[in-house]
Formats: sequence, structure tokens, C-alpha cells
Amino acid sequence: MAVSSNTGTIKIGEMLSNDTLHDYLAKFGMGKSTGSGLPGESAGVLRPVSDWSGTTAPTVAFGQGYSLTAMQATSIFATIANDGVRVSPTVIAGTSDPSGKFTASSARSNERVISATTAKQLRIMMESVVSGQGTAPSAAIPGYRVAGKTGTAWRFNSELRKYSGYTASFIGFAPADAPKYVISVTIQDPKGAYYGGSLGGPVFKKVMTFVLQSEHVAPTGTKVMPVALTQKELTAKKREASVVKASQVSARQR
Repeated sequence: MAVSSNTGTIKIGEMLSNDTLHDYLAKFGMGKSTGSGLPGESAGVLRPVSDWSGTTAPTVAFGQGYSLTAMQATSIFATIANDGVRVSPTVIAGTSDPSGKFTASSARSNERVISATTAKQLRIMMESVVSGQGTAPSAAIPGYRVAGKTGTAWRFNSELRKYSGYTASFIGFAPADAPKYVISVTIQDPKGAYYGGSLGGPVFKKVMTFVLQSEHVAPTGTKVMPVALTQKELTAKKREASVVKASQVSARQR
């Protein structure tokens, strides 16, 4: 995971049957529209197992042989961050009629894809990606545990009708031990360097740092300061402590 090894991913993929591998990808939302409300949203491509060739499973294992949108990819990471429960994403909070009356969107559907234990193990593994030995150390944020994964894909040029250039990406979340935010960075057809870690990592770091600070998310391991009590609450606490202390003294006398 840390070094984005295709060979290692293929070996893990070989432990699953084609049907199981396909079913997990489908449960993560691949091959179908997210229902996000974005106009013209593509469902991506996830072919049925009956159309797979002998090389499909190993290539699918490390990210080829199918296509997905940035929204779908981000949703997968959000599922891992959400203890394995996938919530269908949306960009529409609600609608307003001509009179200005606001109606909130209906509740999003949710489905458990993997167990909470597996999701936690994946988050720990994904932290290695932003370590000094990983492919995206540039995404690390001092004081916070960060998890994510780089992506470097061939880019299909519809005009040339062939692969031309790359799509670089980095998707991650923080704090990794108690995820609150997922950020996806996608860079189309970069010139020169094209790896997701070197291009997407710094952008992720800058944006996520701003989000964590603006939302007052404490650094990993920081103790939460006690909430200040009103004078009335403080008096009640002191009275309660006095009663408890008096009871303890009475019990010792008995």
C-alpha cells in the first residue's frame, strides 16, 4: 500500500474470486450513478464478470479495466473513513420553490460494505502512504494523523481515441484515527511530473490544513479542555461534592 505496488495488489486480488471482487466494487458504488445531483454525471464502467477475460481480474485489482468518476472515488474513501458504511453522496442540500420555501433533500441511503474492523485496518494501512516511506509524504500534516492513497492513471483522449497523458490524484482524510473530512484532488493531463503523490499531495495538505484549522479540529492526541461552567452550575457541582463527601464520612463512622 505504502509504495503502491501493483504486484502486491495483484497477489491480494488473487485471494478473491472474480464474483467476490466484482461484488465488492459494486457495493462501493462503482458502475452506477451516485445520485449526487450533478448534471450529466457518468455511472462509470464496471463490466459484468461474464465479460471478463483472463487478464481482467489482475488488472482490475490495481485499478485498470474499469472507470469511475471523482465523486465515486471520493465516496469509496468516505466509506472507509465512515467505518465501512457507504452513504450515497449528494451536492444538493435541498430546493426552494418560487415563494422561497426551502425543502430539505430526502435522507441519503446507506449500506454497510465492509466491517468496522476492516475499515480501521485499512485506515492504518493508508497512513503509511503519507509516511516517509510512502508515495505521498507531501500530504502529511504536522500534528495530525493523515491517511490516503495516490493515483496515477492513463488518460483517454476522446478526440485522439487513444490514451494520451495522465490523470494524477490523491484522496485522503483526517484525522485518520477519527476521520471528519475527506478531500479529493484530481489533476488532469499534467505536464512534466505526473505522479499523484508529488502533484496531489501538496494540494491536499494545503486544503485539509485550512479545513482542520477553520473547523477547530484539535491535533491528534490533544486533550479536550473542560467546558467553562456558569456560576449556577459551579454552585450545584460544589453542593453535589459536599453531599458525596458527607456521605463518605458518615459511612466511615458507621
